[in-house]
Amino acid sequence: MTSTDESDESIESIESDERILECARAVRAELPRLISPLAAERRRELDTRLAQALARPGDGGTVERILVVLQSEPELRTWAAYFLETGNPPRYTERGDYQPLPGSGEAVPATRYSCPEHDFAWYRAFLDEPPPRCPTHGHPLVREDPPSC
Repeated sequence: MTSTDESDESIESIESDERILECARAVRAELPRLISPLAAERRRELDTRLAQALARPGDGGTVERILVVLQSEPELRTWAAYFLETGNPPRYTERGDYQPLPGSGEAVPATRYSCPEHDFAWYRAFLDEPPPRCPTHGHPLVREDPPSC
C-alpha cells in the first residue's frame, strides 16, 4: 500500500467518524419520536449514553460507543442507516402525498441547528418548527447555514 492509499483511507475514516458523530447529535432530537413514550426511561438512558460519548469526541472509543447505542434498538438502526446514507433525518424527506416534479433534481440539505457545546443537533423539516433547546446544556441552538456552492 502506498502512502497516498493510506492517506485516502485515513481521510475516509475521519469523514466516516464525523458522519457517525453527526448522526448521534441529530438522533438525540428524534428519540421522543423513535422510542415509545411508554419507554421513557429507556429513551433517557439512550440519550444520556449518546451525550456522554459526544462529550469526549476525541476519545478513541467514542465512535464505537455511539455505534453500540445506534444498533441497540431497531428504530435507531433504521433511522441511523437512513441518516448515514443521505445526511438528513428521515422526517425531513417525509412529505405525505407530495410528488416531486419529474426530472432530475438534487436534495436540498435541511437547515441545521446545533448546541454551541457540539453534542446536539436538530434539523428543521418545516418552516413553522421552532428549534428546541439543547437537552444537555439548556442552550438555545444556533442556526448553521449549509455551505454554498
